[in-house]
Order: sequence, then C-alpha cells, then structure tokens
Amino acid sequence: MIAHSRWSTSALSLSERLNKVRLARALALLSPLKRHLLHAIPLLLHFHGPRIPGYNGHATPCGLARFEPQDPHLEAARVLSLALPSLRADWPYAIEGIYAMGSTGSFGQNPFSDVDVWVIHEPNLSADDIQALADKLALLHQWFAGFEFEVNFYLVHPFQFRADKSYSGNGRVRLGVEHSGSAQHWLLLEEFYRTQICLGGKPLYWWPDARPDSDGLWLGDVQSLPASEYFSASLWQLYKGLVKPHKALLKVLLLEAYAWRYPNTEQLSTRVWLHTTKGDFSTANDPYFLLYEAIEEYLLAIEDHRRLEIVRRCFYLKCAVRLSHPQQPKDWRYLKMQLLVSAWEWPDTLIQTLDDCEDWHTGQLQWFNAQLNELMLASYQKLLRFAANYGVNEGLRVEDLGMLTRKLHTCFNEDKHLVSKLNPLWSSRLQEPVLTVITSQSDGTHYLYRQEPQASALKGEAAVYVADNLASLLLWACINQVCDDHTHWFSYGERRLGARLAATGKRLREAIKDTELKVSKQDLCQPWHYRKLVLVVNLEYDPTTDWPGQEVLVDIMNANLFSLGRKQLNMLGSLDVLSFNSWGEWHAHHFEGEQALLKAMTFLAPGIRRAAGKLDLRTLGCSSRLTFQLELAVHSLLKQVANLSCQASASSTLVQPLRIGTRNYGLFFNTLGVAYEDLADAPSIYKQMSRGHLLSIPRPGLGDDPFASVPELIQDYATEDVIQYFLRPREEGIDVFILNHKNEISHYVQHGTTVEALVSKVSQQHAFDGLYEMHGRFNLPQFFQLVRMQGELRAQPVGMVREDMGAEF
Repeated sequence: MIAHSRWSTSALSLSERLNKVRLARALALLSPLKRHLLHAIPLLLHFHGPRIPGYNGHATPCGLARFEPQDPHLEAARVLSLALPSLRADWPYAIEGIYAMGSTGSFGQNPFSDVDVWVIHEPNLSADDIQALADKLALLHQWFAGFEFEVNFYLVHPFQFRADKSYSGNGRVRLGVEHSGSAQHWLLLEEFYRTQICLGGKPLYWWPDARPDSDGLWLGDVQSLPASEYFSASLWQLYKGLVKPHKALLKVLLLEAYAWRYPNTEQLSTRVWLHTTKGDFSTANDPYFLLYEAIEEYLLAIEDHRRLEIVRRCFYLKCAVRLSHPQQPKDWRYLKMQLLVSAWEWPDTLIQTLDDCEDWHTGQLQWFNAQLNELMLASYQKLLRFAANYGVNEGLRVEDLGMLTRKLHTCFNEDKHLVSKLNPLWSSRLQEPVLTVITSQSDGTHYLYRQEPQASALKGEAAVYVADNLASLLLWACINQVCDDHTHWFSYGERRLGARLAATGKRLREAIKDTELKVSKQDLCQPWHYRKLVLVVNLEYDPTTDWPGQEVLVDIMNANLFSLGRKQLNMLGSLDVLSFNSWGEWHAHHFEGEQALLKAMTFLAPGIRRAAGKLDLRTLGCSSRLTFQLELAVHSLLKQVANLSCQASASSTLVQPLRIGTRNYGLFFNTLGVAYEDLADAPSIYKQMSRGHLLSIPRPGLGDDPFASVPELIQDYATEDVIQYFLRPREEGIDVFILNHKNEISHYVQHGTTVEALVSKVSQQHAFDGLYEMHGRFNLPQFFQLVRMQGELRAQPVGMVREDMGAEF
C-alpha cells in the first residue's frame, strides 16, 4: 500500500480512479493479443534476463519501483511465453515509472494507433546505464513490431522538465524522427499530464498545485507556459504534419487557441482535472474530446466556420469511428460520436465519404491535403506573429531550428520545379486504371485526369496534377504510385503520345524503384547534392519523327547524333532532367532547343560535383527512331561531365568540345562550375581541340572575382537558393563570409561575440524577418565553422554532434 502524503491523499485517489477508467478504455479498444502486449510492457522493464525480450547484456539496469505483477500481467506472461526470473523485494529499481501518453485510452485511439510510452528512469543512473537502457528499449520496440503493435519508448529523466541545477542532461534529448528535442518542452509536458496512463511504478502528481513528494513523481509545473515556446512548438507540429497532417492540425490549432487566450490560458490538463474533481469520468472528460472542444470554442468565438468544418473532419477521421459501416464495434465512443455528428448536421453522403477514406482516389487526397496544408500554414503564421511579440524560445537549440526549417522548406517551398510526394493519408491504394493528359493549346500546360478521354467523362472533373512539361507530370504519377503496369494512358487529341507515356512510365518506375528516401541530419545541414539523375530524351519534342535516314548507317559510321548528316541536324529536341537530391526532394527541369544539351549539362554540374562520385545516373530514350543511339550518346556525355566536374581544379580549366548542329561549342569546367561558349570566335582554342581531345588550359586571372579573397573551400559549398554563413574565429573577431541565395558573396568581421551567439541571433532574425510573407519562410541559413584539421581547412555544421550526424531525420 502506497503511503500517501497528507496533502495529496484526496487528489491521488481521484487521479488513480481516472487512471483505471483510462486503462479500461484503452484495453477495450485493443484486440485480445494487444491487450496482453500492453500488460507486458511493465514486465519487460521490471525483469531482465537472457530469456526475456530486449535482453542486451547482464549489466542493463532493470526494476520498476513498487511494481508487483497482478493477474493481468501474469496472464500476459503465460500467453506470450515470457520466462520471468525472480526478483528480491529489496532489489534496487532503475525505473521510477512507466506511462502511456498521447491518444491511448482516448477518443483519438483507433485500430492503427501506436502507443507512446515514457520510461522515467531513476535520476542517479550513469551515462552508461542510460545508454544500455536506451538500447534495450530499441530492442523492445522491434519485438513489439513483430506483433504489428507499434510501441515507441521515450527515456525521460525525472528532472528533465524542472529548473533543477542537479540535472544538466538536456543535451541527451535530441531532435529525431519521433522526438521533438528542444522544439517543445513545457507544451510536451502539459500534453503528457493530460493524457498519461500509469502502467506501473510510482503514481504521477500531475494536477494543478501538485509539488514534489517522495511517494510519487512530479515532473514540473505547467501552469505558466512560456509564450516563447509557441513558435518552436508550431514548427514541430508542422514537421509532424508532413506525415500525419490531420493529427498535427488539431495540435497546432490548440496552440493557436492557447495563444489567443494568453496570458489567461486555461490548459487542457486543468480542464481534465476540473472534470475529475467534479466526479466526471464520462466521455466528456476525455483529453482528446476536450482538445476538440477547446478548438471549437476558439473558432466559434472568432467566427471561423470554414476552419471549424475541416477540424471536425480531422477529429472524426482521427477517431476512426465509422458510423456508416455496419461492422463498426459499438464501443464506448460510438454514442458520443453519433451525438456530435448529429449536432454538426452532416449529411449521410459526407459521413460515407469520410468512412471510405481508405479508398480515396488521388483527386480526393489532393483536395484534402491542400486544405490541411493551407490551414496549417495559416495557424503557423498567426503563431509566428504571436511569438514575435513575446520573444523566441531561448531554449530552442539552433541546430534543432535549422533541422526543422530545412525539412519544412523541402515540402512547403514554392519552387515550380519541385515534384511533391502526395500524402496518402489513409488511402491504401492510389493506382489509377486510366490516366488522360490534356495539353492546353494556348500555353502548352499539361493537365492530368483520372478519367477516359471522352468529353462526357471529363465534364466537371478537376485535374489531379498540372505541369509545364510531360516529364514532370510522369514523374509525379510514378513517385506517388498513381500509375502501374496496368494503367492505360491516353492523350486527348494525340493518340501516339499515350503509348509513349506508358512505355516511358514503365522504364521510369524501374529507374527510381530503389531510390533511398532516408535523409540524415548531416544531409540537411550540408549543401544538397544529387543522389539520382534520370535524363529523359525527346519525350516532349522529337525531331527523329521527320528524319528520313537509316539507323543502321548511323551505327556503322558512329555518327554524331547532335550534328547528323549533310544537313547537320540535331536529333535531340528536348531533354528533361529528373533529379533526387540528398534533402529528399524530387525536381524536374525541362530543356528545349539547339542548346538544350549544353544548358542541361551546365545546370547539372555543381550538384554532380558535390555528390563526389556517389551518384546513380540513368538515361531514358523516348524517340520514335534512334532511341538507343540517342540514349547512349546523352548518357556518355553525362558520365563525362560527371568525371570532369570532379576533376576540375582551381589552377586550370578543362574544356570538352561538342558539335551541335552547325556550331562548335566548348564546355568549360573549373571549381566555380561549368559554362559553355560558342567557339567560332576562339579559333586558337578550337584548333587545339580539333581532334576532339579534352584540353586543360590555365585558369584566367581572377581579377575582381569576389572569390579571390575567400577560402577556396567555400566555392565547393555554394548552392543556389540557400543562404550560407561561413564563420572563422580569430583573435581580432569572427570572420563572417556570407553566400546569399544567388551565390553572391560578402564578408565582414564580427567583434565581441561567440560563434554560438552569432548563429542564434542571425537565425532568429531570419525566422521573424517579413512576418507577412510565406515565400521562403522556412529557408533559414546554413551555418558552417571553418576549422583546420590535420593541416586541411574544413567546414563543419555549427551545433551538430559528430555521433548525431548520421541519424535519420
């Protein structure tokens, strides 16, 4: 029996009653097997041994405070065949408590929900013990995944959220795929307080006015949330929204509601406690329902009925109570959801559409995703203004800010060349049996429809994708798995194009199928480079259709396809560059005309050079004739450009001759990039290259070249559309070299500060610069410190720990 302190007895009793209600609700929504798995969680952390899942050596700390297995735990051990060793009653424990948090046991729990578990360890564990325990939790995560039950463990220090001088371990909690790092601190604790379910260990003192006590756990006070945290928390929710936008929208709107009431904010944890003290353990005291209720109150108060309608749909979809499905279990949420939908006056057709979300087609997904993104960005903009008035979160690490904004920039930037991944949300299959392309006669824009090319079928339908070129449209369909080998392609008014799109799509899917989508922290804090390049030849414009020659003669004579025959015809009419880079972005760039090949190679060279040879190169020929010959010619030139880009040095310029049509060109390679010139006015150079050999010529004098006075290393990092700071500490101050988004360089010396302080100040200035403009909102600078290692000057990302660089983000 736990010895209650005199001040907390009543509160603790109410809290334990609420805990029982929540645990019962959580179990009611799980299958029998998953109920046993949930009961197994405290067992697997209390016990440790070679025959127990998660065993990683005898030295790993174990033991859960005040835990004695009850009948449900022992039944779980029997069903799961867990051989539990014996533990003495006086065995020291390493874990203070284990708590599920989030949607578990709430309206938000659905058949696809994961379980987030906070494991609060004993405060005096050594760093080695903490690492061993973290390794065990990773093994347990994998073990649960084998049962298709996702359990995410988070190791938490009991003083992590408290201003306690005895704890200096905040650096251990780093930003990751599932962890917010320093992006949200108090708001995360407030969510934990209002949603937690104790699975074992000490009781949690979470109610208002609770204070530390030896009999229970108190993690900190959340009654005065700092205004400075709203900005970073909204960034984190935008990031989480890239995968689960419906869930993140609810949380970011809660932040907006909190900010609207600031400083008189009533937190949801307080609302939960007020219901509890009144003896209300009904569905009205559900943390997820109270979250919706708070948002509804706010949006009604500001008369924003449009956003409220989207919020209601998100809440309904998150709960996954399918009211129109006869097989839907009538669980404890069912009646409440019926009453809500009735109050919202939803028609049956809308309920049916939402219930069939697993079968949504691309058009429905496009619309819903667009609505969610629009609302998310609108909320972020409001929170940005709020944060600007109250100050940025000083606790937000600069590297965390950089990671979040860089990732958000890759998804929310307005680059017309970016080909975005479609969030499938709940849809299980996006493949379309029919796709039709319609090309505008006025401006050449291509529109993709999921209907057959009949006027009756297309009437009133919206295009699922719009692009300036066919390759971009085809890439979008392939990376989003909208087309497969069974998809029938049509082109309205041009019969042959459909067959060409189908054939090219099949080859393109094969070319991109092994693309590695993982992006590490190191990738995001470095300039991007290409990981995969696919060049598509003559998809848009094909001169070979009018060429009267014989292909066999081209092969025999090894003719130049870019200047073919007596008329010196260029058989390359269009070239599309499809690229996947180290930031996880797909881009499509289109080139046409006589100089298309030259422009494409000049455009590609910097990204190829940064790839340093780690690059997958593909070429797809789409011509009516000379398909494989053109494919080989373009691919050979691409490989040559890749080699020369990496060979270029600061002391000389390499020149590759190339005849296109009736003209002779030279591709010039040096450390600043690649340029091409018409050699008609350079007879002396052309004479030296007349035999077709590569030539190395001295690099011209730099003169007023702004790069002449800066470290050569900076040239290799230059990346368009990204602002980059290079910092070199000296006794007289910090050398600051800045490359703007156009790669224009500037330099100054900053006195009286440190690198960390300078980076923090500049980052915050960029974050709040131009509050009312969304364009480039997340395109914050990259920061590098110039250091000399083993005699070589290197650029290291500021704030990043070496062992953390390879972690996925």
